Amino acid sequence: MKVLKKIAIGVALAAGLGLVLAGPTQAVAKQESWVPAGVETGVTVVEAVDDSAAPAGETPEGEEETAVAPFAAAKVNYGGTIKRADVIKRAKDWYKRNVPYSQSKYAWDINKGKKYRTDCSGFVSMTWALTSSRTTRTLHQVSTKIAWKNLKPGDMVLRKGKHVQLFEKWANSGKTSFWIYEEGSTASDMNHRKVSVSSAKNSGYVPYKYKKIK
Repeated sequence: MKVLKKIAIGVALAAGLGLVLAGPTQAVAKQESWVPAGVETGVTVVEAVDDSAAPAGETPEGEEETAVAPFAAAKVNYGGTIKRADVIKRAKDWYKRNVPYSQSKYAWDINKGKKYRTDCSGFVSMTWALTSSRTTRTLHQVSTKIAWKNLKPGDMVLRKGKHVQLFEKWANSGKTSFWIYEEGSTASDMNHRKVSVSSAKNSGYVPYKYKKIK
């Protein structure tokens, strides 16, 4: 009887300690299914991917591009100071994209922070990151007239009420000709070409510097 009591007590103790008796005198540890914290189980979770989604930064064909709030683009101070290198960078963006000429349509700037009218004055307004698309009759209001020899990258040559071009650089050391970017016309769209100072003067163009360029 005493032996049976001892066996019963042993079984009870083993059960309480999470052990299973393999026999009257042998106990085997009870195994539980568990994974230590921080250890991967080898199971990979695959998230669903929408193959019809447009690549980052693009708009699906047939859908209207979502408007970005003005002044929201990073590193652009619309209506504020701007570096000459940034003016040329913005001009090159429209040239590379060959933005079509139009006096009624608008296109994004390189930062997609603001849209500008896609004619000659809208183009210059875009390169200077102005708050709105000015015209050939109002661009001089945010500019200062300068001498031809003082033209630098990012300045403009304006034929008030007619046309405007963005000065890129001098074409020669004598400063008798220079390179410009412009929204030319519906026939040519964006242009990058060389112009002589004499022809520009004879056509009525005057050089200007944006007041907030640096």
